[in-house]
Amino acid sequence: MKIIHFSDTHLGFSAYRKITKDGINQREIDIYESFKQVVDYAVEKKPDLIIHAGDLFDSVRPNNRAINFALKQIIRLSKKDIPIVIISGNHEHPKLKETGHIFSIFDHLENVYPVYKEEYEKIDFKIKKEKICVHAIPQSSLKSKFEEELKKIKPSENFDYNILTAHGAVTGIQAFSMNEFNELFIPAETLSKDFDYIALGHYHNHTKLSDNAYYSGSTEHLSFTEANSKKGFMLIDLKKQKTNVKFVEIKTRPMVDAEAIKCTNLRLEQIMDKIKKTVKEINPKKKTFRIKLEDISPKIYRNLDFGEIRKISSDAVHYEIKADIKQDEELKKTDSSKINKLASEFEQFLKKQGLEDSNTILELGISYIDKIEAREEGK
Repeated sequence: MKIIHFSDTHLGFSAYRKITKDGINQREIDIYESFKQVVDYAVEKKPDLIIHAGDLFDSVRPNNRAINFALKQIIRLSKKDIPIVIISGNHEHPKLKETGHIFSIFDHLENVYPVYKEEYEKIDFKIKKEKICVHAIPQSSLKSKFEEELKKIKPSENFDYNILTAHGAVTGIQAFSMNEFNELFIPAETLSKDFDYIALGHYHNHTKLSDNAYYSGSTEHLSFTEANSKKGFMLIDLKKQKTNVKFVEIKTRPMVDAEAIKCTNLRLEQIMDKIKKTVKEINPKKKTFRIKLEDISPKIYRNLDFGEIRKISSDAVHYEIKADIKQDEELKKTDSSKINKLASEFEQFLKKQGLEDSNTILELGISYIDKIEAREEGK
């Protein structure tokens, strides 16, 4: 009994300013291509069952391109008679029922089993003369409702295999929390050994919780916290004697979170040299990357040659300079202390906004602050 488990595909996700020749956000296309790789594998290998453990879409109202893509790819599986169970996650689940659920588009597709009505559902299959029951817990608008449905979970008797799938952060292990809106928590005791396999979604890094419980992880890198994480899906070979579990890696756009540059006591030109060396080592063409500057003074940071950095990074899909600006006691005593504080506060403000053009806005803002500072100092 061969099963594919994947999740957190976030169809419709877009980020950064890079667009394709067709005028579509490059990261949105990356997301589609990673999803298609999983479907291509399934169409070729023909597993007995596929489970998607939540966050198929990135939002409650995905764009038409994301909807059309999802339908085309899932219909490919349907036509190959490969059943797929899809549970809703926190990204695509509406807060209000009146909004309607995007998963309703799958209701009448053959071999497709969407689970999104906030209730524990059991879906039975008979495959190769063996009976398998999928126990599905979808996202809920209320924490209390989700917890109520979790209590109903129980392996079914007279089945050869029982599989549980749910979307959420396992409690007691903070690393599995994504700190997102409408995030729900799954008690560790829910991960019963009485299930032959537990397919989890929500946490974006592929992780083994126990011999029978796994987060498959997202199929693309969605933030720099995932930069060192391999992306792909789980391939499960259910056997009565012993279940074999394998992670299958897929090809994704490289994301690099470079080792931090310690700027303590370094001059401006030394820091720039280190930045240039780091960019060269990254080899930025078609990649996304981030460089972190630790303990850099606000004065030096404002004088970095951002134009040069932008030039040597131009082949990248996206890059970020993340600066940990130290508080310089001497600068605090000068007449320009208010301006230094303003630059730091402006940077912190931009970080909280999550803007796609934050680097450009930061550069412009700092240039204006520099002009004010120069005028204040009578330069």
